[in-house]
Amino acid sequence: MYCPYCGIVHDDTVVKSIEHVVPYDLGGSDKLTIITCKKSNNDLGSTVDAPFSNFFPVQSKRFFLRLESTKGNSPRLDLGGTSLIDGKEVAISYVISGDRKELKIAKPQIVKTSTPNGNEHWQVSGDPAKVREIIEGKLRKQISLGKTMTLQDGSILRAEDLDKVFAENVKITPNPSVLKTIQSDYYLRSIRFFSKLALAIGHLHLGETFSRSPIGDSLRRHMKIEKLEETRRHGAIWPETAAVKPMVQIIAKEDHHVLAIMDGEPPVLLVSLFGEYDAFIPLGELAQGQYPKPSSEGIVWRIELPSRKLTKLTMRDVMLERCGEARRKTLEALGLQV
Repeated sequence: MYCPYCGIVHDDTVVKSIEHVVPYDLGGSDKLTIITCKKSNNDLGSTVDAPFSNFFPVQSKRFFLRLESTKGNSPRLDLGGTSLIDGKEVAISYVISGDRKELKIAKPQIVKTSTPNGNEHWQVSGDPAKVREIIEGKLRKQISLGKTMTLQDGSILRAEDLDKVFAENVKITPNPSVLKTIQSDYYLRSIRFFSKLALAIGHLHLGETFSRSPIGDSLRRHMKIEKLEETRRHGAIWPETAAVKPMVQIIAKEDHHVLAIMDGEPPVLLVSLFGEYDAFIPLGELAQGQYPKPSSEGIVWRIELPSRKLTKLTMRDVMLERCGEARRKTLEALGLQV
C-alpha cells in the first residue's frame, strides 16, 4: 500500500487507516476520505491537524457549530489567560463545554519559607479544590512521619478541622478580568495544514501520480516545516490570501467547507473553510515567474456544517448557482418579486 503522507510503499503488514481529507474534528465528512498508514495519520493528526483546529478562532467555529470529535466529544472553548488577583498575575483556566462553564486558577501557587525555629511555612493559593488536595496530602504525610502541621494562629491542624478551615479562609474573586493571549504562529500552522489538505485532495482526485510527483514531495516537506524561512511559496494560504479572495469567493459559502480543483496548467486547488479560511494552491510545478492558468472547469466538494452533508458539484454548477444568487439579490434590491 502506498501512503501519500509518508510517500512510502508499505508491505501487507502495515496497519491502514481511513483519513478524512478535511479532519473530522473540523467538520469533515465520512464520505470524503483516503487510505493512509495509521502511523502517518496519527502523527499528522497531532502535529498538523490539532494545532490548526485548536487555534482560537478556528476552535471558536468548532464550538459554536457543535462539531464533535471522532470519539463523540463535544468541542470545548478555552477562554483562559492571565488575571490579576490580589495584585499578583496568575494563570486562569476558563473552559466552556456544552452547558458547563469552569473558571479557576490553572495552577496552584505554593510559596515555601523557612522559619527561625527550623520549620517550613507554606502559603498555598489557587483553585480551592486543588489547594485542599495539596493540604490534605501534606497533612497525611506529616501524620505518617509522626509530625504535626500548625495554622497561622499556632493551633494544630487536624483532618477533621479542614472543612471549617476552608470555609473560613477561602476567598472568591467574582468575575475576574482575563487577558487572553493568542499565539502568533498561525501562518506556520496554516502552511502545514493546507499543505496536508492539498496533498490529500490531490491524491484523492488526481491519484498516485500526483502524490508521487515533485509537488507531492514539496507538500510533504511543508507539512513538517519548523520555520517560515524553510517555505517555498505554494500559491496563497490564509491569512495571506487577499490577492486571491475574489477567486475563492466563487466557491466560498458561510458555515460550509468547500474544496475545488479547477482544471488548467497546472490544476489549482481552491479551499474555503467555514467561509473564512482560504487557500489557493497550484497542484503542479511552475517555472520562475509563471502563473497558473485555471479554467472554468473542475470539481467541487461542499460539506454543509454542522450536518457534514457532502455534495459534489462541477465548477459550472457553482458558477450558475452564483449567477442565480446575484440575480435574486438584484431583484430584491429593486423591490421586485423573486
